[in-house]
Amino acid sequence: MERSMSVLQIALYHPNQDRGIFEDIPHHLEHDTTHLVIGRGQNAHLKFRLPGVSRHHISLEPYLEKGNVCLTFCLKILSRSSSVWVNGLTLKYLEQVPLTAVSKVIFSGVQMVIRVEGGASKEKFACCIRFSCSPLIYRAKAEETDEYEAIQEDPEPPQETRELN
Repeated sequence: MERSMSVLQIALYHPNQDRGIFEDIPHHLEHDTTHLVIGRGQNAHLKFRLPGVSRHHISLEPYLEKGNVCLTFCLKILSRSSSVWVNGLTLKYLEQVPLTAVSKVIFSGVQMVIRVEGGASKEKFACCIRFSCSPLIYRAKAEETDEYEAIQEDPEPPQETRELN
C-alpha cells in the first residue's frame, strides 16, 4: 500500500511567459527528500529560461520536524546576486524561511504561489505546477514621504505662574 505524498501546488506567473520561459518546467514532478533546485542551470529541477534567474536561484528543502508525521518545507536562497521576496520578507544569499500553508514568492519578475498539502510519505513529495495568465501577487507600492518633516513638534507645555504674596 503506497503512502500518500506531500504535494506542493505551485502557481507561476511572469509577464513575458509567452516567450517560452516556462517551457522546460513540467506540470507534475515527483521528488525524493533531497532539496529541489529552481533556477536556469542544466541540473535545476524547475528550469527557467530567464537571464535574471541564477543557475541555482532557490531551493525547496523538505525536512521532518520532531513529532510531525508530514514533511515540512523551507525555501532557501542560493543566488549570490539577487534577493528573493517571500511573504513580505526580503531574503538574500543562504537565508531561508519555512514555507507556510500558502507562501508568496517573487524573484526576477517571477511570481510564485506555493500551497503545501501534507501527506504521510517521508520518502518523497510531489509538485503540481500550473501557469497563470494573470498576476498572482499584488503588492501595494510604498508611498514615499519624509516622515521627519511631517511630524509637528509638540508645543511647549504652558508654564504655571504663581504669584508669591
